[in-house]
Amino acid sequence: LGLLLSCSSNDTYKRTSIIMGSTVEIQVRGVNSVTAEKAIYASFKEVKRLDTLFSTYMTGNPMWRLNNTDADEIIVDNEMFSMLKRCDEIWKMTDGAFDPAIGNLIEVIGFEKGSPQLPSKIQIEEALKKIGWKNIQLKEGNVVVKPKFVRISFNAIVPGYAADKVANILSNFGIKEYLINVGGEVFARGENWKIGIQHPRKQNELLGAIQINGMSVSTSGDYEQFFKKDGKRYSHLINPLTGYPADECEAVTIIAKEALLADALSTGIFILGPVKGLELIEKLENVEGIIVDTTGIVNQSSGFEKYLVRK
Repeated sequence: LGLLLSCSSNDTYKRTSIIMGSTVEIQVRGVNSVTAEKAIYASFKEVKRLDTLFSTYMTGNPMWRLNNTDADEIIVDNEMFSMLKRCDEIWKMTDGAFDPAIGNLIEVIGFEKGSPQLPSKIQIEEALKKIGWKNIQLKEGNVVVKPKFVRISFNAIVPGYAADKVANILSNFGIKEYLINVGGEVFARGENWKIGIQHPRKQNELLGAIQINGMSVSTSGDYEQFFKKDGKRYSHLINPLTGYPADECEAVTIIAKEALLADALSTGIFILGPVKGLELIEKLENVEGIIVDTTGIVNQSSGFEKYLVRK
């Protein structure tokens, strides 16, 4: 996302771990060291649990079973079904721009293998036949109807969901001031947590800084994972309607009360583009954002200003 700009006071306890293939950082204030260490230990344990449940890299876990069942219907546990329902809601909210069922497209472009390339038109067309949340049905009794060829991934919501879960854990320990960063998905509670928003084209510069309390912030950008061909930048954020990487934005930053929602919306709105994306933000309660288009113009929602830190 950017840089934590707030100064650490003497009673700030900070711990970092590598989980979900990325950095998880937790800072807490206003409690003694014993409470801080217990709360942070419980938080890391929870993030590891979620990684075990929802990772697409593990064989035999619930996500693997969902994607590899031979049956047309599968019964899943309550937490998995709850995540699928949230995906369904946000898929509808974004008119299909946020689509967690595009595993075959991601595979053909090759980002997860670390060797991305632009596939042929025929490869894209074939992959498009095997993707799409439109193929998924959720029924009572935690029943999921899914064609075997459709592959689901929660990569665009699990970090945010993990941040929300950690926030609940820290609050249950009586901690009133904390900052959570799960792979760039940030949730902060308390005063003076300032977060920098990375400039999408100038590595050591910020677009600005925000201050949030009881809110989350998420940024999706074409500078995070990308490759270039014939001078054009192709990002890992794929448009499920065209099959190609989305190309209307450089970066999208979303502020929301729920980190899961901010996480998913930053992806979905990046794909929607600046015009439709800003329209969606303005319709949603307790959601604000900025969208940097491919000309470098910063489009800001009407309520974003109140979070900006003035120099």
